[in-house]
Order: sequence, then structure tokens, then C-alpha cells
Amino acid sequence: ILPFTKHPLIVGGRYGLGSKEFNPPMVKAIFDNLKSSEPTHHFTAGIIDDVTHTSITPDYSIDLEGENFRALFYGLGSDGTVGASKNAIKIIGENTDYFAQGYFVYDSKKAGAVTVSHVRFGKEEIRKPYLIRSAQFVGCHHPSFLEKYDMVDKLVEGGTFLLNTMHSPEEVWDTLPLEVQQQLLEKKAKFYVIDAFSLAKELGLGARINMIMMTAFFAISNILPRDEAIAAIKKAIDKTYGAKGEKVVNMNYAAVDGAIGALHEVKYPDKVTTSRKRPPIVSEMAPDFVKTVTAELIAGRGDELPVSKFPVDGTWPTGTTQWEKRNIAVFIPVWEPDICIQCNICALVCPHAAIRPKVYDPKELVDPPETFKYVEARTKAYEGLYYSLQVAPEDCTGCEVCVHACPAVKKNPDGTKSEFKAINMALQEPLRKQEAENWDYFMNKLPEPDQSRFNIET
Repeated sequence: ILPFTKHPLIVGGRYGLGSKEFNPPMVKAIFDNLKSSEPTHHFTAGIIDDVTHTSITPDYSIDLEGENFRALFYGLGSDGTVGASKNAIKIIGENTDYFAQGYFVYDSKKAGAVTVSHVRFGKEEIRKPYLIRSAQFVGCHHPSFLEKYDMVDKLVEGGTFLLNTMHSPEEVWDTLPLEVQQQLLEKKAKFYVIDAFSLAKELGLGARINMIMMTAFFAISNILPRDEAIAAIKKAIDKTYGAKGEKVVNMNYAAVDGAIGALHEVKYPDKVTTSRKRPPIVSEMAPDFVKTVTAELIAGRGDELPVSKFPVDGTWPTGTTQWEKRNIAVFIPVWEPDICIQCNICALVCPHAAIRPKVYDPKELVDPPETFKYVEARTKAYEGLYYSLQVAPEDCTGCEVCVHACPAVKKNPDGTKSEFKAINMALQEPLRKQEAENWDYFMNKLPEPDQSRFNIET
């Protein structure tokens, strides 16, 4: 005989839909639902269901993190941030009495997309199978993230924000968007900067800034005494890069040593000093679906989208990547028309189609931007036409493949070849606005070349 005076109420529900997060606020919402006089049956946790109204609202006021130290590292895919975060976890676990845990979030792109490393450590065993919502330390490993992701909002009051930027400690504050300045002031955050890009380039590491940023983290956090931390990092370098040879190991050693001197604390003013807000995630010319759905996905806010925003039949528009301007290149190619031989090899080798040529009738060149470049076409097949080579500054990844492939080199007065080519890399930031205008004009105002005039046998 069942020991019940009446049949128990059984309530069913679903969670983890589409690999959605399942965290303590959602668990509490489930128990709150069970305690209510009329609990929702067939409930959903983790989505915002404004169509069939089955979702329950998480209670984000609860905090079960305890005394754990929490850190978030926002890196660029292939810059080594995830690997460095894993090494940091191993270093902490092996050299202190702390328990350590890490979760890593990245998308389907092989390189060039945001990666977020969620790292916890503390004196008690960590059993928290969910992502971090608030952290004492947030590291931004690429300055373009400031325009897209709400990173500082995840800082606890008095937390530390580390930014990788080429701006000096004296000028960096005025380059921050208004929203970021406000959040740093509200959080009373400690603010540090480091120019990992220049240091990595100087040492021949390219885009691999991971050891520089990890060293900066240990220097700021004081988890280990500085000398012990550096020794542990170098030991991790031996293990990680030892098979690649002594040269690679020594380059990474130099990156660790150089990071300490390149790290600076920013003493920022007690007020906002800019009116410049974050730009829209996508262009105002984008379709409504891209502006309301795709843009939110790009900004990392996809979990906040309600069910009503998604297509009823599950179909998805194609060609939406044209609206995602990642803006990840620190340096972009700049075209020199006077040196160029118009071979178009650069456009052929570009893996992202971010540099493109066009030939067109001079009468098509109507009201071009002031900085738009063009020159007379050099080949007989296009005699009397103009030629332009244009870079998409926000789509370019700065890989330099076009520069290495370019065969046109400027000669010195003595007839020897210089290192200056028809395409050369230059800082993207001061060129971004003008080249974006030039790209828009190039793509939308100038006609595509008449393909019947192409010599397909060359």
C-alpha cells in the first residue's frame, strides 16, 4: 500500500534544449514552480517562450559561487588563449593548494572568432558544471571585442579588467566606448593594459599572444609569487613547445619576460570622457531578420532571444555572413597604384575575398570618396578603362598572404629592390572608417566587370 494520503503531483519539463545552459538560477526556478499553487506542467527552462508560454523565469539573484576566484578570458580563435587558459589551470592546480576548473566556449569557425575561457579556482572542491556569470577578473585579448561584447558587465565590483591594446596607458581611456567607460566607473574596477600585439610581433610570434596574456594574468592576480609564476609558466612552455625546437621555446621565454615590463595599470578619471557609443553590430542596410536575430547571435546574446523571433518553419536565410564585420585585423593591406602591375595575384590568394579588383568605364566613377584610389588599366584588353584594387577593412583578417604573394616591388634609386611593395601592411584603426566607405562605394556603386572580356586562357 502506497504511504500517500493522495496521489502526488507529478510535473514534467524540459531543459538543455539545443545545448542551452542549465544553471542554479534555473534549478531554483523549477523548485519555485513546484511550490506554486498551480505549477506549470510541461515547462521549459533556459529559453524564453513567448509563443506557447511554457518557460519559467530563472532567479538570477542567487549566487552559489562562494569564495571561488573566477576569471573570464575573451580571446580570438587561434591566438592561443584557450591553450593558455588550460595551462593556467594546470599551473594553479600543480603549484598551489587550490582546486581548479575550466570551461571553454567557441563557435564553429576554425580561427578568428571569439573564444571565452571560464576559469574557477578555490580551496574547496569545485563542482559547478555551468558557466561563469560574474568574475573577479576579465581579460579582453582583442580590442575589437569592446564594440561587440558586454564583458565589463560581468565584473564584480572592485574586479580587474585587462585589455590588450596598442594604445598607451595615457590615451587608452579616451578610445573606449561610452558604455565601457560607464561600466568601469560603476564597477570601480582596476584597469590594466598591455600591448601584446607589438611584443609578439617583435619576438616573431605573430598572432600568438597567449603566453604574454597569461603572464599578465598571473602578475596581476598574485595567485603565485611572481618568480614562482614565471618559473611555472616557463615549465609549461617547455612541455607545450619543446617538440617545436629550442628557438620556439626561447621566443616564448622572451614573451614571458617582456610581458612584465609591458603591463601597465591605467589611472582613469572619475567621469566619462567620450560620447562615442558602440556602433551597431550590423549595418543599418541589413535585412530586419539580420538586425533582430543574427546581430544578437554575433553579439553573444542568442540565449536572450525569445521564441517568437525565430522562423516558424525552422528555415534560415542564407548569405548572412556578409553582415558580420568581425573587424579583427590589427594591420591591413594598403594598395600603392604607382607600383602595382595589376596582376591580381593578391585577390586570387586572399582566403576571405577581402581584397578585390575591378575595371570599369571612367564615366562610372561618379562622386567617389575622397580617398578612393584608381588608375588607368595597364593591359590592352582594358585600354581606356580604370582599375581599382580595394580592401574590406572589417573583413580582412590581417594574414598578410596578399603581401607575401605580391610580385611588384619598388626599386631603390640605385636599381636594387626595396622591401616596399604594391601592397604593404598598415595599422587598421586609423584607416578603418575611410576604407569602409571606399569598400561600400567599390561594391555598390561601381559595376562588376564584363566577364566576356576576360581572357580565360591566361
